[in-house]
Amino acid sequence: YTITNCTMLSGHGGVVIGSEMSGDVKKITISNCVFDGTDRGIRIKTTRGRGGVVEDIRVDNIIMKNIKAQAIVLDMEYSKVAPEPVSERTPQFRNIRFSNITAYTKQAMYINGLDEMPVSEISLNDCVFEAETGITIRNGKDIELHNVRVNVKTGPSLSVEKTDRVIVHGFVSAKPITTAPLIRFTNVQNGLLQNSWPFNGTKTFVEIKGANTKNIIFQNNILGEAEVIVADDVKKEEVKQ
Repeated sequence: YTITNCTMLSGHGGVVIGSEMSGDVKKITISNCVFDGTDRGIRIKTTRGRGGVVEDIRVDNIIMKNIKAQAIVLDMEYSKVAPEPVSERTPQFRNIRFSNITAYTKQAMYINGLDEMPVSEISLNDCVFEAETGITIRNGKDIELHNVRVNVKTGPSLSVEKTDRVIVHGFVSAKPITTAPLIRFTNVQNGLLQNSWPFNGTKTFVEIKGANTKNIIFQNNILGEAEVIVADDVKKEEVKQ
């Protein structure tokens, strides 16, 4: 399916997929669209018990304005259901790619997987968000952000929790705030932060915390006066600067 050259004014979302997923949703492209005044921009939602797979989604060349909640949402806990063993009832989100997006929104992005089934193979390329709060990623796997700029009014521009294999490449905020780190990693395993050059005024480039943190690698960053803060509960050998 292809959604292209569209303008969406108001409504619950520019493009919404879910929450009923049992029949699978695959091979969708969304491109060259403008969303103005919608509650959310791109929203993909499901919950435990719905089953099904959402995969091979491409979102490219989108302008979002006056978004009331999140510009992008991938939420596998649309309704609160008690955890259960992985089965045909367990939904899956994988291989979803976002590129060339500019969004003026309340929250930049919200990714929320399940403990038993992380959201996987998600990438952002060449995206700019002007938001009150930044990107939140929880229970993910194989996440990549390349050349992403997130200007916020409060909190981290990027917060990643309980996620395995994260690549952050060329991540900045042009409007740094001093009351929060630019990036916060909590119990992230296998993280690579590379080729970032924070704007002047960035006090903390990244804050790393959580006893389950493992293998955080820094490469080719120009931090200037920005600091890297490692909490006491993180084993020092797990952070390689």
